Amino acid sequence: MTTGKNILVCPLNWGLGHATRCIPIINILKDNGHNVFIATCGDASLLLQSTFPDDLFICFDDYKIKFTKGNNLVEKLMWQLPKIILRIILEHYKLKRIIKQYHIQTIISDNRFGLWNRNINSIYITHQIHIKTPGNIVWKNKLIFKIHLFFIRKYNTCLIPDVDSRCRLAGDLSDNSLLQVPSQYIGILSRFKKSGIEYTEKYDLCIILSGPEPQRSIFQQKILEQIQNTELKVVLFLGITSKTFIDISNKNTCIYSNANQVDLSEFMAKSRFVLARSGYSTIMDLAATGKKAILIPTPGQTEQEYLAKYWFDKGVFYTQNQQNFNLKQALDKVNDFSGISISNSVGDLKQKILSVI
Repeated sequence: MTTGKNILVCPLNWGLGHATRCIPIINILKDNGHNVFIATCGDASLLLQSTFPDDLFICFDDYKIKFTKGNNLVEKLMWQLPKIILRIILEHYKLKRIIKQYHIQTIISDNRFGLWNRNINSIYITHQIHIKTPGNIVWKNKLIFKIHLFFIRKYNTCLIPDVDSRCRLAGDLSDNSLLQVPSQYIGILSRFKKSGIEYTEKYDLCIILSGPEPQRSIFQQKILEQIQNTELKVVLFLGITSKTFIDISNKNTCIYSNANQVDLSEFMAKSRFVLARSGYSTIMDLAATGKKAILIPTPGQTEQEYLAKYWFDKGVFYTQNQQNFNLKQALDKVNDFSGISISNSVGDLKQKILSVI
């Protein structure tokens, strides 16, 4: 152990985005002499354990949310609300035992509502201050915001992974003007940077699958069907932690179970285009690398649907919906969209993170 503070970092296990965006924060904490404890579960835990094999991991169950094959995710979440609230209460009381056992002095919670404590510095990370409801109904949006605000106010500080400008990456989602708690924009959180190396384009397409089941597998099947009989050179990341072999006849396709097996940023740099979900962590990675992309939102995830449309309307990223996904059409259109590039400054992020620690 070093002589720094004992800091508990807790990303939500919902896809891999919350875990991946905690990586630069954990690196900063470790580089500045702090002792980092990581509490999560599932795929998020496996990813972070492979990245930080020497750190202490604490199993922290997620909210046991059941997902849907249809487009009614928000409605399904509302029916599960009593179970989710119970999980929040349980994680709050489990946190008390962890604080005492490991002498935790600061906690950083990425979108986990119950991980705050009155006696220690509690920091909340979110880009989605405002949560969109299906149909973007105003009164429903206000109700969800008030519920979210109730939990955010339990923390000492809210850190927002976005740029403080008129063109925020998360659009209206990250607007902090009504937050009424200490908050600051910390810039984008990405493992990647725009490479100064000029790579030769080896692949036509880098495909990055992600997100909860069953939608991840449904989209995977659509992808495999459409690349099967093409001449495209494709590298495909399945977005799963187990090693999986998929037998396809297309010899131009290279398949990896997950991005931990290789340097994903190098594969992105060697690809002409990226195809991925429109999750916010993915958009931050695209902004950090400057790559053009085709975005396919997860059906029913209003955040992804909002972000895909937001950037499509700005002429930055081409998007389609999953049901009508057509790879040939997407590749014909994607070059008409500009992409975006934002500096990923470790120095600025370091200053902001250490100022609240």
